[in-house]
Amino acid sequence: MKEIIRTEKLFVGYGENIVLRELDFIVNKGEITVILGKSGCGKSTILKTIIGLIPPISGEIYFYEKRMDYLSENSVNDLYKRIGVLFQNNALLNSLNLYDNVSIPIKMHYPELPKEVEKEMVFSMLSQVGLLQSFNKFPSQLSGGMRKRAALARSMILDPDIIFCDEPTTGLDPITADGLDELMLNLKNVFGITLIVVTHELRSIEKISDKVIVLKNETVHFSGKYDKLFTFNDSFINKFFLKE
Repeated sequence: MKEIIRTEKLFVGYGENIVLRELDFIVNKGEITVILGKSGCGKSTILKTIIGLIPPISGEIYFYEKRMDYLSENSVNDLYKRIGVLFQNNALLNSLNLYDNVSIPIKMHYPELPKEVEKEMVFSMLSQVGLLQSFNKFPSQLSGGMRKRAALARSMILDPDIIFCDEPTTGLDPITADGLDELMLNLKNVFGITLIVVTHELRSIEKISDKVIVLKNETVHFSGKYDKLFTFNDSFINKFFLKE
């Protein structure tokens, strides 16, 4: 299995405040890797660090076996074109309609792209998430599930290799959440996209995860295939999944 991301002795946090330490894990191509742990344990902090929103305190992050802090600015920019992000709060701009929100990555990375090509890309992506008829609506006119799908469409617009999803189903009713899980599975199974998903939703974890990274006591407590999770026979994991 080809690795896309690897961390080595990674310390993450804010300034001198260490949130997680000595993180060693691998994310493989074409898999859904779920990061889980108690609220406030640093799950979202890992994502923000990997995608460059927060600098690591120490340690290494590798993309495609290339160390991030050794890459040139142009190489980093090229890498970010291959990454999509679904933020926890969706990060849709209220002043823009759905079409303009989804087209933001195109305008940012490919401003010279002809308008007709942009339109074809946006409409195709909105169709894939079931929002084509809502292209001219504003975020305030969309339901919570529709906003999640809109944010997912934006994360997919540049045909990324990997998508980072921060609590994608939080706050959604079970039926809507299940539909979003199906969308993520479709991205993996049909398009071969790799996903890293931060969540504490047990239904989602059981349905979508190939690999699980469990955080406890400021570090990686378990990292491995989902079907090996319970053979680990660990009280913290069993309690998390209500197995004891």
